Amino acid sequence: MTREVVAYKKRWYKINKTVAQFAGCYDQASRNIRSGSNADDIKEFAYNLYSTNYETPLADELGVDSSVRPQGSNKSKRKGKGKAQMSEDFSEKKSSVVKKLSLMEDIKNVREKELMDREKEREEEREHRAKIMAIKEKELQIQAAMKEQELQAHRYIKEMEINAKEREMERMAKERERKMDMQILNADTSTMSEKRRALHEIACEKIIAKWFT
Repeated sequence: MTREVVAYKKRWYKINKTVAQFAGCYDQASRNIRSGSNADDIKEFAYNLYSTNYETPLADELGVDSSVRPQGSNKSKRKGKGKAQMSEDFSEKKSSVVKKLSLMEDIKNVREKELMDREKEREEEREHRAKIMAIKEKELQIQAAMKEQELQAHRYIKEMEINAKEREMERMAKERERKMDMQILNADTSTMSEKRRALHEIACEKIIAKWFT
């Protein structure tokens, strides 16, 4: 017996078993069908019984001619719809995830911008404080320089006053000395002795040399 013959026999046993099972379902459907039903209703009921009893759709190659879609096909259709629904749900979830990621990216960008703005504000505040400190330091330097100038002016005035007093004292001393010398020059020599008159003449010569030469 060739392999081809063996294959045909196995195929026939399978088809024969399926046909016998469907025939039983068809016979049961014929007995339980309601009045007013036609042949298509019987076949549809038979298909439903077969799918329910054996949980397998009737194969198309069995040659069952029916305009009614077997229940297995309905299951396949529902399965296809389920896959389509799952694909649609997946697309919606994917779109939702993409939107969330985009929103998170936007939030991240906003936070980064806020951090950059805060850092910029802090930097500007530090620069402003540094400028204020520099201005205050300059003001302190100016105040110190003005105070030093004031002290120097005070010392200069004090020195000028001291010098003026010293010059005044020198002038007064010279005035007293001149007055005394003038008294010596104008002294009456008629009552002086010869010796004293000689000394007076020497003193007068010195006074004249000091004041008039």
